[in-house]
Order: sequence, then structure tokens, then C-alpha cells
Amino acid sequence: MIQEKKVIGILGTGQLAQFIITGINKVNAPYNFILSPRSYDRTLKLKNLFDLEIAESNQDLLDKCEMVFICLPAKNSLLILSDLSFRKENTILSAMAGITREELLKITNSKFVHTSMMPGYANASNKGPSLLFPKDPEWQKFLSFLGPVFQCENEKEFNVAAVIGAVSGASFVLFETLSKWFADNNLSSKFSQKLLLETLRGNIDIALESDEDLSEIISKVSTPGGITETLVNQLDKQEALSSWKKGMDIILKNNILRK
Repeated sequence: MIQEKKVIGILGTGQLAQFIITGINKVNAPYNFILSPRSYDRTLKLKNLFDLEIAESNQDLLDKCEMVFICLPAKNSLLILSDLSFRKENTILSAMAGITREELLKITNSKFVHTSMMPGYANASNKGPSLLFPKDPEWQKFLSFLGPVFQCENEKEFNVAAVIGAVSGASFVLFETLSKWFADNNLSSKFSQKLLLETLRGNIDIALESDEDLSEIISKVSTPGGITETLVNQLDKQEALSSWKKGMDIILKNNILRK
């Protein structure tokens, strides 16, 4: 028996929207989408790529869809949303970084506002973890097709966990920096990138499969006076490791200040 697909309206048709639609389409999950007409050329591209409907307007989208996924650019999002009339039936999932749930509750007058954070790129391959607050079975089911879902117990937990969005993006910069060192020392760029990423993937797989915490694993891979300890000590001297924590503190502080 063919399962009837739920229709989700997507406000915002940027890169994240394409990642999400790609991931859902890849596993033939029971969802279809109606796109907002924003950035029409890009919307038309998504329509043709995935055979989707384009709403006549953002308001038309809200009128047609109960479930609404919002991924508008944060800069103008509140202004765009303020011009819309949300229905009491609308249940909203926002993936807009920097826009709080309190702001959305106020501007939409909806009781069903949920927030999420996801890496995007990995979700297109159904491997990206997503945060969800507050808990909701419908949105949890939807997000589960895109990767593991972490449902947060309260807003404080969500705010801390949401910093992972910045860590996710910055990790690619770290990967590039490390890979470039090998390339600068006469390895080919392709060889350098493959070597680095396969090493990291192996480490991550082992850490996920192990019952040990990270400190126990570190004790097994680092010997006194060895190369791991030498590199870590140098990073500590340059405050390279603590700078990650400082940067994450800034992201968290900025999120809290918006409340």
C-alpha cells in the first residue's frame, strides 16, 4: 500500500532547503513540499529538480500547509514573517540561527513553534544530526529521515546544544587547515585530504562504537613524550585548543543576549 505523503511548506529556498529536500527525496520519505516563491529563480530550480509545487505567495503557503519549515535568512526573517497571518493549525519548525523561539512565538501567535539546528550538508546524505525543541513526534519523525535527532528537554539545553551548528561549519575550516599542511609539505592535495579525512573518520567511528569516554581513549593513544603529547602541548602553548572554547562561549552568549 502506498503511504500518503504529508505536505510541508518551506519558507525560504536557500541552500539549507535544498539539503533537506535532497535528503528526504533520497530515502523516499513520506513527505512532499510546497515552496515559497522567494528568490524565484532558485525556487524554480528546486521545483524542476524535485517536481514540487510553488505557492502563489508566502501567505498562500501558510493557508495550504499545516506543517511549516522556516529557513529564511535571519537578517530579514522577522520582517517577512510579520507580514503573514499564521493559522492556529500551523505547526512550525524553525532552523534559523540567531532567531529565538520567543521571537517566533510572539510574531506568529502560534502555540506550536519548534526550533532546530542541523548541519545541512550532512542532512542531504541522511547523516546529519538535528536538534529539536520542544519535543514533537511529527517533527521528530520528519527529522529522523535526515539523521539522528537529539530532542532537548528545555530551552537552556537547546541553546547550549545549538552551538554545535557553529562547530559543524568551523570543523571544515579545521579540516582544510590540517589538510593544507600536508599539501604544503609536498603531498598532493587529493592525497592530503583523503589521508586526513579517512583518519578522522576512523577515529570518530571508534569513539562512537566504544563505551569509553574520550579521556579514556586519549590515554590509550597518547604516550608520555610521544608525538601526540608533543603536538597537544604546542597547541596548548598557543591557546589553540582553548580558543575553540572561547569562540563557542561567544556564540552561546550572543544567543542568550537575543532573549
